[in-house]
Amino acid sequence: MTIKQIKIQHLRNIAEADIRFAAGINVVTGKNGSGKSTLLEAIYMLGRGRSFRTSKFGPVVQHGEKSLTLFAISSLAREHRIGIHKSASQTIIKIDGESITKLSDIAKMTPLQILTPMSHEILERGPEYRRRFVEWGVFHVEPSYYPNYKKFCKALKQRNSLLKTDPGTVSSWNQIVGGFGEEMNRLREDYFNLLQSTFKDELAQLNIDSKIEISWKRGWDEGVSLASALKQREPSDIKQGYTQVGPHRADIRLLFEGRSAFTSISRGQQKMIISALHLAQAAITQKRTGIMPILLFDDLVAELDAENRDRLLRRINQIGCQAFITATDRPGEVGDIEMNEIRIESGTVKPTDHVS
Repeated sequence: MTIKQIKIQHLRNIAEADIRFAAGINVVTGKNGSGKSTLLEAIYMLGRGRSFRTSKFGPVVQHGEKSLTLFAISSLAREHRIGIHKSASQTIIKIDGESITKLSDIAKMTPLQILTPMSHEILERGPEYRRRFVEWGVFHVEPSYYPNYKKFCKALKQRNSLLKTDPGTVSSWNQIVGGFGEEMNRLREDYFNLLQSTFKDELAQLNIDSKIEISWKRGWDEGVSLASALKQREPSDIKQGYTQVGPHRADIRLLFEGRSAFTSISRGQQKMIISALHLAQAAITQKRTGIMPILLFDDLVAELDAENRDRLLRRINQIGCQAFITATDRPGEVGDIEMNEIRIESGTVKPTDHVS
């Protein structure tokens, strides 16, 4: 999967840009505030239909403008044209001239992996961040996951509503929620088992301490069906007003020598571990679907020494994916790796002459 060209109009401080990219590593350089992250934001929006920096429209659109437009030519099995027109009141997304209404369609078209200076939150913050990571992976390799996920969410919402309004009827929903939840967890666990082994491979490729381990918590006790767990928790759920067990309570644990990786290692080590997780997920997507996701690294060098930075660049180059990396300056030469530089100055994008 590659993006060959992107056109931007009125996205933050980029008034207008038309850029062609290399199929390998693209390094976006410029001073802080020049618009480097904005270019990554444009690519992300074309793959997810939304920004990774804010859920609000106001900060995204250029000051004084009422809408923004993004257009890209991407190459999957064939060339595709993706367009987004976004205003405060609506978002119009088109793929090859056809309007789409589901963000899942555009996510399937342009699979992305992104690491930002805030990616350490997967270690620091609540389990919802880690669940999202797993769900992105399952979504891209297992077609049945998303339809089942939607059915589970609908059933869970109904059960939660009845817990507050008609608790006497909650039992009738335990089997329904349990059935969809068990299937969700089966697909997640199948995926996680593959992630676990692939993650170990990536740790070895990046020469990261092998004492890092990840484990899966499904969201209810082992050896008990979800329907039974829901039945057991019914009195407590009625008292609390929400469902306390199920796949919506699942989590990943990342441990270093048996302790939380967040409290046991440095921020630079955390970044390398998170990078290994994303590279493992990209490898699984490529193996199961034949499509290699695009990698976005916002501020690659932050918190990394030169040795780890070079290891990561070499690994990105080795797996052969398209990558977009922001940095204040172009990284030094790393072996024979070719890097296409795109310079941004005060919102003006200046692509280099050479695109491989």
